Amino acid sequence: MSHVTARPHAIGIPMDRIDGAQKVTGTATYAYEWPLDQPVYLYPLQSTIASGRVTGVDSALAEAEPGVLAVLSHLNAPTLTRPDDPELAVLQSDEVAWRGQFIGAIVAESLETARRAAGLVRVDYESRPPDVVLRADRDDLYSPVHAATFGTGGGELQDGSPADSVLGDVDTALAASPTMVDTTYSTPMYHNNPMEPHTAVVTWLNGELLVRCSTQGVSLSQALISGVLGLEPGRVRVVSPHVGGAFGSKVYPHAYAVLAAMAARIVRRPVKFTLTRQQMFALVGYRPASIQRIRLGAGRDGRLTALAHDVIEQTAKAKGYAEQVGVCSRMMYAAPHRRTTHRLAPLDVPVPTIMRAPGEAQGMYALESAMDEMAIACGLDPVEFRIRNEPEVHPESGLPFSSRHLTDCLREGARRAGWEHRDPTPGRAARGAGWWAPAWPSRRIPPPASPATRPPSGSARTAATRCGSPPPTWAPAPGRRSPRSPRTR
Repeated sequence: MSHVTARPHAIGIPMDRIDGAQKVTGTATYAYEWPLDQPVYLYPLQSTIASGRVTGVDSALAEAEPGVLAVLSHLNAPTLTRPDDPELAVLQSDEVAWRGQFIGAIVAESLETARRAAGLVRVDYESRPPDVVLRADRDDLYSPVHAATFGTGGGELQDGSPADSVLGDVDTALAASPTMVDTTYSTPMYHNNPMEPHTAVVTWLNGELLVRCSTQGVSLSQALISGVLGLEPGRVRVVSPHVGGAFGSKVYPHAYAVLAAMAARIVRRPVKFTLTRQQMFALVGYRPASIQRIRLGAGRDGRLTALAHDVIEQTAKAKGYAEQVGVCSRMMYAAPHRRTTHRLAPLDVPVPTIMRAPGEAQGMYALESAMDEMAIACGLDPVEFRIRNEPEVHPESGLPFSSRHLTDCLREGARRAGWEHRDPTPGRAARGAGWWAPAWPSRRIPPPASPATRPPSGSARTAATRCGSPPPTWAPAPGRRSPRSPRTR
């Protein structure tokens, strides 16, 4: 935990970043760079098929290589306490669920020795035809269940939202609308690949585990790693002072941290493990591909009468992951009849994960593209069309917004861009002309904080990380106003 005192007097004052000098001089210590006494190195074995099972592992040549300390596979790996999580249940069976999945590991005195020995292991497979194509006409689409917070929280979608919502009679309203748009948009897989690769440096000491890793959530990592290994959370410490980029891929503690902990327990020495750039494409998640059908109906006055946003997104057969792609359509524009649905297509692919505005990024692209097309169909300016369909309250719940300034942003953006002087003919602008009004929810969660045990008053201790900037690891004392985070330079 970090200890930083709240400084109300710092509001509006340019300040140096707490870790600025370390980062610009290259002296900031990231996870893999922590000095250890006699560390060993891990290099993984990955499956070369997308679906099937491992039928044989011949590691004799690797084990005979000088400097090799252990060869792990499903044949000799320690039993984990939570094999129900296929992503974290490393080496618990011979099943292969995607290409690049961990099927073993080499632990050696040097990284070069471990990598060479990995190439000496022979693996035999019983392969099944892989299913890797996302289509809207699949007969195995299913509604997500218990996908919130990677299966650890309540709710059907990743953000805790229900998978479907309905208000009114959408089909009837669409059929009766003088103007209708019915179009389908698709988005591809999009991989997180931050500057700092995913890393775990693991040490066992007196039955307790110390994990130095690059993570966006030390508390979540502590909880899940301890659960998988059958340890009390207090016996697992996760340290992550600096994060060299993440884009969401370091929120969830992927299998690499569990594999390193297993290896360190077997060889009884500290283990260093970092993924290569190529390995990250199969092991740390990605934004899942989606197919989105959007139907809009409008009256002669250009006001929406119906809105339907039906989403199909890919997930892994090994573990369901469902992003809130269509949730943006539940709050952006007014329409008396509305529906959103989410369905998953299970494929023989790696498990997806959070990536930069998960769900909303794909959903807003499709919704706003459809709104532009509807504006053209109605003969209205895209800005005016959006303002005309601005809701006074939340379109589904009816609750008032605490703040909502979309129309102000639309008018000011149009003014600054010289929107009124553009050529409104579709396809005539040399550099393209269009409009997009994206939104991102302002979520708040309780911080894992505890009162400070030493002066000065008005400070707190909390476990937090921040990608690329110093963590906001302070909280005001009870009764004080919460200061803004200091401006940095």
